[in-house]
Amino acid sequence: MHFLVRGLVPSESSLLDERSHPDFRDVFGTLASHSTEIRTAITRVRLSTLDLSASELEPVRHLRVLVAEVNALHLDAEARVLNGQPQRAPNLLLLTNLLREGRLEVRSAPLAGWSPDFSVFSSEEGPLAVLTGYHWFERPYPHRGPALCGVHTGDGARLAAARHSELWEGAHDIGPAVWSILARARGRASAKGRSAG
Repeated sequence: MHFLVRGLVPSESSLLDERSHPDFRDVFGTLASHSTEIRTAITRVRLSTLDLSASELEPVRHLRVLVAEVNALHLDAEARVLNGQPQRAPNLLLLTNLLREGRLEVRSAPLAGWSPDFSVFSSEEGPLAVLTGYHWFERPYPHRGPALCGVHTGDGARLAAARHSELWEGAHDIGPAVWSILARARGRASAKGRSAG
């Protein structure tokens, strides 16, 4: 696996904290850019911390996000705030486009109770790696820490992929509702821009 050779995941198991170089953001982005599928299970969606580029997600055909907590009002408010920030609005557009294209799927499993959050990265050959622990893209990390994230390959990645599949089967599709919230936030901003012009 070429990302292992590049030193991002030096062995079967590694541990990152908020001071690591490469950090969580770099490792997630590099793994994504070598994956055709990403399966994530997170407690709640935090749009404000999400920072992925279209180029990193270009090879990803399926991005399956499983959430335990979703609050439509909070998601709508967060989307409207992000859309008003020129440096973050592209992230919102990227998510909206991924949902529209069917590459991003979102399901809710409020009673599943996984711990900790995790993301599985897979290629055509199968699971490459899993990140377990904190999922925080924003720099710098806003708390005192430590914020720990494990990186596992081999059997660990395969186990996490199997467990995500089990959770996914019992979860409810909320992708259309999430797309509607994000698209509405973008539509409001477009309408505001036209009226200001």
